[in-house]
Amino acid sequence: MEDNLKYYKNFPKQKDLEIDFRNIPPILNLDFNALNGILPITNSRLKFITDSGHPPILTVNPSEIEYVYYKSIGVNEFQAISIVFNFFAIEDNPEGSLKGLPYNISLLPMTNKGKIDTWRIELLEQMDVEQLSQEGNLVFTEFNPFQSWKQGMGMDYQIFSNLDYNDYIDTVGFNWGMYFLSPIFDKREIKVLENSTSSKEINAKYRKYKTNLFFKNFSNTEPRRIFGCDSPIELFLLQGMYLKKLTPIIQTNIFKSGDVIANYFEMQDSGIWLGQEQLITQADFYFPDKKLAIFCDGKEFHDLNKDKKINEALNKLDINVLRFTGKDITENLENVLETIQNEYKK
Repeated sequence: MEDNLKYYKNFPKQKDLEIDFRNIPPILNLDFNALNGILPITNSRLKFITDSGHPPILTVNPSEIEYVYYKSIGVNEFQAISIVFNFFAIEDNPEGSLKGLPYNISLLPMTNKGKIDTWRIELLEQMDVEQLSQEGNLVFTEFNPFQSWKQGMGMDYQIFSNLDYNDYIDTVGFNWGMYFLSPIFDKREIKVLENSTSSKEINAKYRKYKTNLFFKNFSNTEPRRIFGCDSPIELFLLQGMYLKKLTPIIQTNIFKSGDVIANYFEMQDSGIWLGQEQLITQADFYFPDKKLAIFCDGKEFHDLNKDKKINEALNKLDINVLRFTGKDITENLENVLETIQNEYKK
């Protein structure tokens, strides 16, 4: 690993930082803007407001009648959920600020002494929920999205940027915002952003998918990944490819029909639904212009027969395949990158 440290960079000493959203599915960007306030929004919540003589208009700051609703269904506290970004690279913007390129986006519950820390409803009633939801200046040091941040600390970004911080770019988690999650709701009544051109059946499947992703209450303090790399070796290879000016799509689903769809957020944007039974595999990285799929096989004793069948199925779709072991990536990264470059140039 020491020979590969040239692919790492220390966090730069500048103040302003923004997120490069270009490699994130557009529908997920829309979801982020709806992840604030008290969630989820349900038909029962809207009906209670209307039946109480108020217009069914929701703002980030809950109205008094909304708190009455939650108390009426037995809600005493909420989980505070942070939306945390990790970057595999940080670039300089022409205007002097920094731009972070995400390799991971996680949901993280607020914790205290290693346990989930909830917000009492009486406390939340006294707070400016909109200001809390839009708070995006918090930084988690030593954040490991593949496990948990156990040694890190949270601090304001302006303070962090002035510290003599010598650790690496990808070890820092940046809080983009937060929302407050109710422990009681009817999954069938949840309202989420949907594709208006999709069928009711497809939108119902998306609603179920997003409900489990965004609104399932946390039972432990582990981050919940909603987008990005699945393992450290994928991250390491991504950083190497970036320095070679290779920019693949992260985590791409390839189906028996020949459809290649980056993720379920992209599915919703396109208005189609393909179930797991139709999936051939999920490539760790994919170059659509070259129809090139790359897999990082973390275990030395991988299921070779299964890999062979997947390779054959992809080859029938005219998709080329490259596979690398974790040992290849950690000990011979330059050779791995050369192999990818040679295949990409064909």
